[in-house]
Amino acid sequence: MKRIAVIALGAVTFGLLAGCSSQTSRMAECEAQGISRDTCYIAEKNRQATINASAEKQALENAAHAVR
Repeated sequence: MKRIAVIALGAVTFGLLAGCSSQTSRMAECEAQGISRDTCYIAEKNRQATINASAEKQALENAAHAVR
């Protein structure tokens, strides 16, 4: 059960990172639009938190289905 959750979380993480831009490039693009560095930083942290929450939710759902 725990192994399935870890595999699912790893697959989600890999999928999200495979074709994405780096944090540095996203910050540079944000700042290039004239948005303050603090606002860009907060937006990036919120983005990361959303991705992590989504991956955790999916892993827990997968684990719950594996137990049934």
